Amino acid sequence: MAEMTRSNVRRTRWVRVALGLVALLGLTELGLRVAGLGEFPTYLKDDHFGYIPKPDQAGRFLDRNEWVFNDRSMGVATPWQASDRTDVLLLGNSIVLGGNAYNQPDKLAPLMQSKLSASCSVWPVAAGGWATVNEFRYLDRRTDVVAGADFFVWEYMAHQMGGLAKWSRPTLHPLERPLWLTGYVVGKALDQRFPTAARFEVKAPSDEAPYFAEFEAMLERLTQASGRRPAGLIFLYPDLNQLEMARAGKEWLPDRAEVQRVAARHGVVLIDLAAMPQWKPALYKDGVHPSIEGNAVLATILASEIRRLAHGC
Repeated sequence: MAEMTRSNVRRTRWVRVALGLVALLGLTELGLRVAGLGEFPTYLKDDHFGYIPKPDQAGRFLDRNEWVFNDRSMGVATPWQASDRTDVLLLGNSIVLGGNAYNQPDKLAPLMQSKLSASCSVWPVAAGGWATVNEFRYLDRRTDVVAGADFFVWEYMAHQMGGLAKWSRPTLHPLERPLWLTGYVVGKALDQRFPTAARFEVKAPSDEAPYFAEFEAMLERLTQASGRRPAGLIFLYPDLNQLEMARAGKEWLPDRAEVQRVAARHGVVLIDLAAMPQWKPALYKDGVHPSIEGNAVLATILASEIRRLAHGC
């Protein structure tokens, strides 16, 4: 009898522990959802251009940072529509996207828009982790966007013409909202704690020529569609280490000569942030992405160039 009593006590203790763990997980799940950690954008996979935020979605990450994507997955609320105004395409990766860490008004495109006249509209096309190949492949599938663009601003970083950045895992680019948010948050934290090099750059193959040829073909289409020359500008964006290399007199962009050739051939203006005294090390948030202040400085630089080159802005 005593043995049965001890067995029942142990069983009761384990049941209580299990119920306690279930209650703890439930409270954690509820807390994460109430805090807004589940309010993030979801993505589409595509073999041609990799991945992109799903169209027609909006939210408030952490119940604080607003984000929005229109019907063409552009990071603005207004549906895409070519108009009588000067329509400016802004192309890039996480530098342009901004991501969950920024409130919508603090992202690059809205800041640029605030510094331009009402007759000029900025349409950002970007996704975190994109290479330049993803960007012109997106445009290849959006002929109406190419045809409607009057001017373009294209971000260019080192090691970005090596190939297509493909969708890898849901902790980086979730395809759906997770049913179990706690597991997703833990997985994402581990992913950030132990990142892989693939998150930050696309490894260059031995021959980048085919991708530069595609890039040139898209620049030609954009130039023909706009009917103006220059039809756009490319801004070279260094990370913090590359900026320090430039300030030490070293070359930070391995394929600079090829980018210069392509830009010159198509009448595209080329600006190098590393050569601009107003771009400083203190403007980085994490060694790669600009801080909110950095976004404001970058927006001022780009808006000034747009006003100079695109009449009516």
